[in-house]
Amino acid sequence: MEWVKQIGRGLIVLLLQVLLFNHLQIAGWGFPMVYILILINLPAQMPKWVDMLIGFAIGWFMDMWSNSLGVNIAACVAISYLRPIILRHIMQDAERIKGEVRSSNIGMGEYIKCLVILTLIHHFAIFALETWNLAHWWITILQTLLSSIMTLIILIGYDRLRGN
Repeated sequence: MEWVKQIGRGLIVLLLQVLLFNHLQIAGWGFPMVYILILINLPAQMPKWVDMLIGFAIGWFMDMWSNSLGVNIAACVAISYLRPIILRHIMQDAERIKGEVRSSNIGMGEYIKCLVILTLIHHFAIFALETWNLAHWWITILQTLLSSIMTLIILIGYDRLRGN
């Protein structure tokens, strides 16, 4: 029954991303991408291939809505691949995590580290692939930082509201 709730929450997050968050921005530089919460909060004990398949599906959905030709797929599959590795490095007892990766399950400090690392990786991949130009690398860095800050504020706020 827990997976039904996760699918429902995931669909709500995707709809919020498409209908609301895709239209928010800071002067054309920062864009919140809260849909990565679905990938970050997946159960820690999920097989990597399932994790990556879900990442592909979410990336494909976002690419369809944003006309971005595979950019979201690449970024989502990348963080789906790296999430178990990052969890293992952040936490010494990562194999003990049961259920979703949330602050109530792994601790606020570890959760924020995980959020920051995966958000930066995802956003850098998005903007680097969109720009595909090293001449203005500072634009990619600026967009990554501003978008990550916006996204992290929303994700941490959601986690705090959701509670234990």
